[in-house]
Amino acid sequence: MNKETFLKYEPKLAKFFLNSRKQNRLSHAYLLYGENNAPLKEVALFLAQSLSCERDLLACGECPSCQRFEKGIHPDFRLIDGKLETIKKESIKSLLEGFSLSALEKGHVLCYVINEVDNITEEAANTLLKFLEEPKEGQIAFLTSTNPTRVLKTIRSRSLLFRVETIDPLSFYHRLEKTEFLDEKGKRIPLSATALYFLSKTYSSSKEIRDMLLEDPSFLEGFADAEMFLNELAHSLKGAKLSLLESNHRIKDSKCYNWLYRTLLCVFQEALFPKENPENPFREIELSLSQHDKALLEGIGILEKALRLRQINLSPTALCARLIQRISEEY
Repeated sequence: MNKETFLKYEPKLAKFFLNSRKQNRLSHAYLLYGENNAPLKEVALFLAQSLSCERDLLACGECPSCQRFEKGIHPDFRLIDGKLETIKKESIKSLLEGFSLSALEKGHVLCYVINEVDNITEEAANTLLKFLEEPKEGQIAFLTSTNPTRVLKTIRSRSLLFRVETIDPLSFYHRLEKTEFLDEKGKRIPLSATALYFLSKTYSSSKEIRDMLLEDPSFLEGFADAEMFLNELAHSLKGAKLSLLESNHRIKDSKCYNWLYRTLLCVFQEALFPKENPENPFREIELSLSQHDKALLEGIGILEKALRLRQINLSPTALCARLIQRISEEY
């Protein structure tokens, strides 16, 4: 994200942040929230970069400090990303130890970003809470979440909440259709139109998607199993149940379950308030599901629990069975 994009698409947050900087009244913690495809991480990183910019109140991207930030070598910044793995106590303790001293660069502040802070263990959340309860001068946190109600209430109460808006997701989807994603060997990563649509609802930049595909190739398998389940669900509960059981026997990597559950959760959540979007490959399934609110809410609860347990090497058989049972009771 750059200054122009930030000012254009996040005008309310931009105005508040600039006024706070001019008046020297920055909060010690901000909780940025929004939809799955809102640029939460990008906005948080841009604001963190702006704090140490040597030329302007918003990151210029060109000064020595901005350059160090973009290269990932800024000494007064830390990032903890809960997008792909659960945030544990050790990560928060390491953050506290690293921020026990003052900023290394003159005139800068110590800043950290915790992306998807709701994906955090109870121990880690309590450790973070102590850090937020006794903030040191010159330390600022940017926390992000797509589900702020899952963030510990005491953490929310010690942070200023701001909504981050999505950036033209339909246009983003069409751009992704023209984007070629390559693996580390330069070989094209095969992504269907359906997968690209899901990614456009989950991420906000092609760079973030590319990084994910390189770091976590299990996406392809997990998404394929979710797509199979949804297609079967459109025809019969029995077929859907069998597809999940087959996935359970075939998949060995728990990260694949992560993507299976994330895909289903995205579709279930959208089915609560289906929109007229002819580009949506799950539109008919979502319209069918939307007639069964109770089943959807039950399913969403089960899937959210599955995602909270995703780093535990746990067979999802029981969770799959519960999901099918709740759907069949109302379907």
